[in-house]
Amino acid sequence: MLFITNSCSKQETINEAKSTTLPTNITFSAQAIGVGETLTINGNGFRDDADYIVTFTDNIIGNITEINANFLTVLIPETAISGNVTLTLGDTTEVIGNIDILPVTNSSNLYIFHDSENKLAKIDLVTGNLAYLGSDIEYGSNTRGAVYHSVNNEYIGFKNDFTGPILMRINVIDGSVVSINIPNSFLTNGTDFSDLIIDDNNEIYIFHDSVNKLAKIDLNNGNLTYIGDNINYGANTRGAIYYSPNNEYIGFENDFNNPNLVRINITDGSVNNLSIPSLFLTNGADFSDLIINDNDEVYIFHDSVNKLAKIDLITGNLTYVGNNINYGINTRGAVFNSVTTEYIGFENDFTNPYLISINLVNGNKTTINISDSFLTNGADFSDLVTD
Repeated sequence: MLFITNSCSKQETINEAKSTTLPTNITFSAQAIGVGETLTINGNGFRDDADYIVTFTDNIIGNITEINANFLTVLIPETAISGNVTLTLGDTTEVIGNIDILPVTNSSNLYIFHDSENKLAKIDLVTGNLAYLGSDIEYGSNTRGAVYHSVNNEYIGFKNDFTGPILMRINVIDGSVVSINIPNSFLTNGTDFSDLIIDDNNEIYIFHDSVNKLAKIDLNNGNLTYIGDNINYGANTRGAIYYSPNNEYIGFENDFNNPNLVRINITDGSVNNLSIPSLFLTNGADFSDLIINDNDEVYIFHDSVNKLAKIDLITGNLTYVGNNINYGINTRGAVFNSVTTEYIGFENDFTNPYLISINLVNGNKTTINISDSFLTNGADFSDLVTD
């Protein structure tokens, strides 16, 4: 009897010690992580039958999703903040490390019009999958760019139909469409336009090549209000941007003898042309797809050297980013992704259309192919925008 009692007491003591012993050699899979992401806590001696508790600063408890002998995984709660992380088992609690919780940022949505489907598409930046909006939308055959209207949640594109140019307003929530014709009274000298932009007040502008003037477009009736006169722009352009510090429409005229930025003041119509110095053109003067970032820095892709370039708005000098980047042959516009600090362009290769993301800091590039499953009816696209 004494032997059995002693044996039971020893086993209970062993089980009790086992139940409260925490793993050793604990490390984290990341030292900085975002809300909603999964943190892996590595260590020796995790038990899959144990009730561990992972707690973040201010007693915020994470949801454990997996446990095995070498690690457990935990979701970062929405209310988690930077600081110590503790691990609890039974009555034992220890600080196992320190973590930085990254601030929550709004994600950017990316849209493009899929001509072959007559639908607007939202592009998944990870998989390249398309989520379609609307149907049987007549847009895409001869366009002049598109913008995102944040107040109306609209993708707005300009269809340069030479018999009746129109604005196409596509709601990105429900895919509904409103088309606004440019009245014939503005088309007596011609119907050629270039490069749609939107300013900080959600006013829409386009360059009317046929009259050599910038025009503000009334979104309700299509009427044009002209700005400036005899402006030399529109023959061979590479997109335009809105530059808020100077209230300017800035376009890139890809004149192969003298590529230049054309800066048009939206208030008074004054114009300043800024040439790209010839020393940057020894390998060629072909460019694609102008963008502007959140710091009002202007970038363009220089096809002739296979590099992204930041343009100095005073001198026209180029500062190159990256190297040997395959982009610029048959593009559909580019945008700035403020979440990832990337230049994102769309290469409309008809056999393999893809997104290309170029980091503005280090020039690293990533390509995201559009899945073949979305290309059964064709691979023609128009006009990339971001919200």
